[in-house]
Amino acid sequence: MIASAPAKVILFGEHAVVYGRHAIVSAINLRCYVKVERSNEIRIKSPIGITGLDFEVHPYVSYAIKRFREIKPINGVNVEIRSEIPVASGLGSSSAVTVAVLKALDGEFETGLSDEEIFEIARKVELDVQGIGSGTDPFIATFGGTWIVPERKAVKIGKIRLIVVNTKEKSVTAEMVKKVAELRKKYRNIVDGIFDVIDAITLNSVDALEKGDIKTISELFFFNQCMLKAIGVSNRKIEETIEKLRELGVSAKITGAGGGGCVVGIGDEGSMLSALKEFSGFLVEPGAEGVRFEDKF
Repeated sequence: MIASAPAKVILFGEHAVVYGRHAIVSAINLRCYVKVERSNEIRIKSPIGITGLDFEVHPYVSYAIKRFREIKPINGVNVEIRSEIPVASGLGSSSAVTVAVLKALDGEFETGLSDEEIFEIARKVELDVQGIGSGTDPFIATFGGTWIVPERKAVKIGKIRLIVVNTKEKSVTAEMVKKVAELRKKYRNIVDGIFDVIDAITLNSVDALEKGDIKTISELFFFNQCMLKAIGVSNRKIEETIEKLRELGVSAKITGAGGGGCVVGIGDEGSMLSALKEFSGFLVEPGAEGVRFEDKF
């Protein structure tokens, strides 16, 4: 059985969403593909290696299998992974592979899980690995589209394209989430105030996103990035990348946990095409379909 799930960009609200504020997240047209076959042993094959059930090398896949076995005991399974999503880039590769694995297992072993049930299991996997998380990534990998969370209200986004640029520095979500939690513990009133500003930025973006108002989205990207820098999830490489993009007419911000990974930007088509000549990046369309079965791997 073959299934796939999409990557995501957080347009507004990362980190603040972990503490009850709003975020706007959108699935994009990059996908992770998973093929599973019944077996007498567990074997996981991906671009990072071949293992059995291994919570160090393949933590998300291994916990997904472990959680699935709580629903239906299985002796073994061969899992093969192919992904278009850069790993540790802030684009939700971990949740995409988790959700795709669960969907493929559901199809192969005929458990009849709903997408809501797949999301709930993926949410547990996120907590198994990270210890803390908002559930945003597994939600968008499951349901696709563009949403404001935590309400899970769909946003009908206007016709826009985004540029995603990979800083080529590894982003580890658990480390960044922990870093922000420690900063908040030390300066709770200040950090909560920053989260409130991010929340206001997020809520102000809905109308602009629905209208495809590039100018307003660009301004709000700038504000959101300033707040993310203030809580320590940016770094020199990210700031240099964002400044260079700004010189080319593209407003950009971190997407995801920060500390590396990707930035997402918006500008007119000419500016974004110019940026592609300068950076290792790609243009993406928000609002992609969620997890689904596939005919081909």
